[in-house]
Amino acid sequence: MSTKWLTLILSLLLAGCYGSHTTVWERQQTSNKALYQAELTCATLPTVGVFQDCVLRLDNTPALPSDLLIAVDGGMPSHGHGLPTAPQAIPTGKPGEFRIDGLKYSMPGEWVLGFLLHSALVPSAQDKIVFWFTL
Repeated sequence: MSTKWLTLILSLLLAGCYGSHTTVWERQQTSNKALYQAELTCATLPTVGVFQDCVLRLDNTPALPSDLLIAVDGGMPSHGHGLPTAPQAIPTGKPGEFRIDGLKYSMPGEWVLGFLLHSALVPSAQDKIVFWFTL
């Protein structure tokens, strides 16, 4: 077998092994009123300028109201601006799990990402979850 073919095959094998490894970024946080334990999981480390692939999971699923809505907000407090997009929390169909659509960061630095949980049926279920991190 020629050296060129051997080099090509080895390169493809190495590239395939490298591409199968995924970096997952996870953060856990208790809500302000301690009603929920939340886990924010993203497929990759937060990156500037690209949409993030993230899921929010709430562990107190038996206590979750059926009409639970989650508003997503955030920004860079030290710079005085919010997120460059308007992300939304979309139920995935699994109890307590929400896909975060439209989340993007505009620059490196310290960020805050907040989730306001709201229910018209169970007002006492309202709570807030806040994650602080640095890009």
